[in-house]
Amino acid sequence: MRKGQGIPDYRSLFERLDGLVPARTDSVACIAAHLERMLSTRAGSVQALPDYGLPDLNDMRLSLHESLSQSRLAIERFIQAYEPRLGNVRVRRREGAYNPLVLAFVIEATVVIDGVIQPVVFNAHLVGGGRVEVLPDVL
Repeated sequence: MRKGQGIPDYRSLFERLDGLVPARTDSVACIAAHLERMLSTRAGSVQALPDYGLPDLNDMRLSLHESLSQSRLAIERFIQAYEPRLGNVRVRRREGAYNPLVLAFVIEATVVIDGVIQPVVFNAHLVGGGRVEVLPDVL
């Protein structure tokens, strides 16, 4: 926890060793990098946490609508469980992502920076090899 604030410190090890409190852009970029690692992890690949990871999003055997709906819910729940810096997480399909072969979505949430709750938005899409790329959106 940060001294005197009673707030857990969720920065990476190197950020904590550096001793600097990151600016908003650094905090959001750090969260985006963590989301990218999280969402690129497949379910069952972490033995210590069997519920950590997502099912293979390329291998859903449902209708397109059901697959998108289940993917969205799985991503939302996973972020809520394993990214404590984000609150009010909402995942939706990205507008303009009309190619049914490309999974692209928007993650909207809130984050506390300098004691102030601020909205954040991330754009994410599935790239080759099951990896998910996550980029912060500029508000």
